[in-house]
Amino acid sequence: MKLSDSVKFLTALLLLIIISSFVFHSPIYPYDLITGLQTSEFSIAWPTIRIFIEPFYSFTFYALTLNKDFYKPAIISWILWTLCVVLVYCFLSKKTVYKTIYNVIYLSVFFTALFSFVALAPVPGPTLLKPRDYIAIDAHSHTISSHDNVAPAIISLKAHLRQGFDAFFNTEHNHTMGFANFPEYAKFKIVYPGMQIQTNDGISIILLSSKEFDGLEYKNLDLADIANKAHKNNMFVLMPHWWKWHKHTFEELKNFGMDGFEIYNCGYRNFDKNEQSSLINFAKENNLMMFGVTDWHGWGYMSDVWTVMEGVSSENIEGLLTRKPNTKVILYRKEQSGSVIRFIFEPFFFFYYYISDVDLKHLASFIIWLAASFLAFRSRFWKYLKRFFALIMTVAYAAGLVYFYIVTRSVAETNATVMNSVAPVMAGLCVLWFILWRFGGDNKII
Repeated sequence: MKLSDSVKFLTALLLLIIISSFVFHSPIYPYDLITGLQTSEFSIAWPTIRIFIEPFYSFTFYALTLNKDFYKPAIISWILWTLCVVLVYCFLSKKTVYKTIYNVIYLSVFFTALFSFVALAPVPGPTLLKPRDYIAIDAHSHTISSHDNVAPAIISLKAHLRQGFDAFFNTEHNHTMGFANFPEYAKFKIVYPGMQIQTNDGISIILLSSKEFDGLEYKNLDLADIANKAHKNNMFVLMPHWWKWHKHTFEELKNFGMDGFEIYNCGYRNFDKNEQSSLINFAKENNLMMFGVTDWHGWGYMSDVWTVMEGVSSENIEGLLTRKPNTKVILYRKEQSGSVIRFIFEPFFFFYYYISDVDLKHLASFIIWLAASFLAFRSRFWKYLKRFFALIMTVAYAAGLVYFYIVTRSVAETNATVMNSVAPVMAGLCVLWFILWRFGGDNKII
C-alpha cells in the first residue's frame, strides 16, 4: 500500500470512529443497583493517567469488567480475529513463510502479554465521587496472604483509597494473618479485620469485625455455629456470592444468622437478573443489609461497584453495621449481551461499548494513539521498534519475576498461586520475548 493510500485509509478510519462516537453515544451513569435508579449525587472521576494511555486503559477497563463466564469465549474471539488479520496482511503483502510464522507467534505472545498486563499492572480504576455525608466501604477483599491473591497489603490499601473507598475489610481465606501486614496508621481507621471462612456445609461466609480475632477458632464448624459464635463476639455475618453455590434458600440463610447478602461481586458478575431481583426484595423485606463488593484478589486494579451509606469515615465501624443503615450499591456498568453473536464479533462489540460511552478528551487521546501507531507501522523504522519492544518486554517480565519472588517470601505458607502459576507463566513469556528479540533482526520481520 502506497503512503498516500495509507493516509487515505487512516483518514477514513478516524472519520468512522468520530462519526460512530456521535451515532452510538449512550454514556453510562452511576446508578443504585438496589432501586435501579440513577444517582445524580454520585459521579465518576477518571485518573489523569488515562488520557496518556487511552487505548490500553480502555481495553483494561473493558477486560476487567467482563462477566467471569465471558472471558473464555471473548479471549478466543480476540485471538482468532487478530490471527485472521495478520494472516491476511501477510498474504497480501506476499510475506515469506518464515516471516508469516514469526508474525503469528509475535502476535500470539503479544496478546498473551497484553492480558497478563491487564491482570497485573497497577493501572488505577475510576474513583467514586460522593456527598460528604456518605462513606464507601468494601466488605470483601484479600491480599497476597490468601492462597489466590497476587498483591501485598500496602497495594490493597492504596488501590482502595484511589477508587474512593473510605474503609474496607481484609477478608483472607480461612485465616486472619493478612491484617497484620497493613500499616498501623490504617488499622481500624481505613482497614478492618475480617475473614472468608469455609463452612462444613460446603460454602463460605464472611465475618466482619471491629477488633482483631483468631480465625482458627471458626474453622471446621457448620454455618449456623460459625454465625452464632461470630454474633457472640459482636461480628457482622455476610453471605458472599450466593449464586456461586445456590445452596440453601434465602430464608434458611437468614435463619442461620446472616446479617446481609452480597448482591454484586466483581469476581462473580454472572448473577441471573431474576435471582438478583429476588434476593434484593428478600433483603428489603427482612431488614438485611446489601453489599456490592470488589472481592479483590490483586487481579486488576479497577472496580465498578461501591457500597455507600450515610456516615462519617471516623465512625466506629461496628456501630455503623450494628444499626444496619440503608445502603446504596452504586454501579457504574452497562448491561452486556451474552449472545453467541456477541462472542463471534467480540472485538467489534468492544468497540461499540467503548465508543458509546467515551468522552471527547479520551476519544481524542485514542485517535492520536491510533494515528501514531498506524504511521509508525507504515514507516521503515517499524521493524526496529518491533524488535526493541520485544527487548523491553523481556526486561519487564524478568523484573516482574524478581518482584513476585520478593513479595511472596513471607507468605509462602498461605499463598501458592504466585510461585506455582503466575511465576511460571511470566518466566515463559520472558523467554518467548527474548527469543523474539534475538531472532527478529536481520530484516526478517515486517
